[in-house]
Amino acid sequence: MWLRLFKRLRTRYPCTISRRRPLNSISLPRALVLSWSLCIVEPPCHVEKTMLRVMNEPDEKMGVILLVDDQPESIHVVKAALDRHFVLKIATRGELALKIAASGGIDLILLDVVMPGMDGYEVCRRLKEDARTQDVPIIFLTSKDNQEDEMVGLRLGADDFIRKPSNPSIVLLRCINIVTYQRTKSELAQRNHELQQSLIVRENIERLSQHDLKGPLTGIIGVPQILLEADNLTEGQKSILKMMEKSGYAMLEMINRSLDLFKMENGSYLLNPERFDLLEILERIAADLKRSAATKGVTIHMMPPDGGPCEVVGEKMLCYPMFFNLILNAIEASNPNDVVTIQWSSGSGGKSVRITNSGEVPQAIRERFFDKYVTSGKKNGTGLGTYSAWLSARTQHGAIALDSSQPGKTSVVVTLPFSKGFSNPGFSALLHPAI
Repeated sequence: MWLRLFKRLRTRYPCTISRRRPLNSISLPRALVLSWSLCIVEPPCHVEKTMLRVMNEPDEKMGVILLVDDQPESIHVVKAALDRHFVLKIATRGELALKIAASGGIDLILLDVVMPGMDGYEVCRRLKEDARTQDVPIIFLTSKDNQEDEMVGLRLGADDFIRKPSNPSIVLLRCINIVTYQRTKSELAQRNHELQQSLIVRENIERLSQHDLKGPLTGIIGVPQILLEADNLTEGQKSILKMMEKSGYAMLEMINRSLDLFKMENGSYLLNPERFDLLEILERIAADLKRSAATKGVTIHMMPPDGGPCEVVGEKMLCYPMFFNLILNAIEASNPNDVVTIQWSSGSGGKSVRITNSGEVPQAIRERFFDKYVTSGKKNGTGLGTYSAWLSARTQHGAIALDSSQPGKTSVVVTLPFSKGFSNPGFSALLHPAI
């Protein structure tokens, strides 16, 4: 290290430093200090500044910059400013610049506007049209001071505009900033791509696992059926077996529904709408969740409809898991010994169900409440319940929304259409950003 520093100092300041004693007869740092003390004719403070400046020079280049300019003096100034920090490639014609950029490996292009033949604007336009070079940042270097020229360059896709002559330090700092930003942006994009691929793998594994669960579960469902054929069972035992059979079928149906979530996500699910009484489904769910609510002391209170039938158009097998998840979430989020209320309302063309529980959704996740995998404070929560509810409402041409306007309360409002072909007018504003 010291030898390299010594050689660099001698190269830069040959008239101030010389080596008067052999280095093999004394330790290298001491020899260096001795040489300075005997041979430097400049003030010691200058030596210290020189040492700091040389030692702070980068050992590795920060990237590759393509300088496109036809003026030798401009090339010399830019090269002197950037050469210590970047690998510099130079093109004096626009056509040559396009070839060099298309070959790849360029982190930034410094582009003059006025050049013979193809000017800088045309070079920029072609760079942005080429898929190989469209993401390479461009800084225009020009002596023009007209704002119209600057606007033309920025409209073509340039990232910055520096007028000549400019302070070399300013040029260097702007180049460092843009290259660093572009590199960080690329790293984030790569990381995002890797996360998306990991998510796809995870979802594929989940679908395969769900599919493989159906075989063993079918065998389990068959056991209660066989046992029920025995004639020595008590009524209590028969009730337990029937409950096991019912739960098995419910689990099988949920697995089938979860496999449909993928189709709903990519819009390939084939909806078979029918008119049915939603009140019957909600009453069934309330009965199925009665035991879960009782363990927490929570009461499910379903308020009577506001007159007229509670018929909607959709799919029963989509509505059951959707409302089951929402009401179960309300029970789990409620304070002990509290009440979960279910209210009805009618609008223009749609029937709305409002599920309200005590407790508030954290402010940090309210805007993303229906996003995939979003959860907060729930043990073993996956964030898929509300997301699947959102998908089900969307698939049935309905809408779902979070209402946190009441202090200490949280409401989820689901709206389903009255008739076929109806689409909730507020639904487009609730579309998930990933769809």
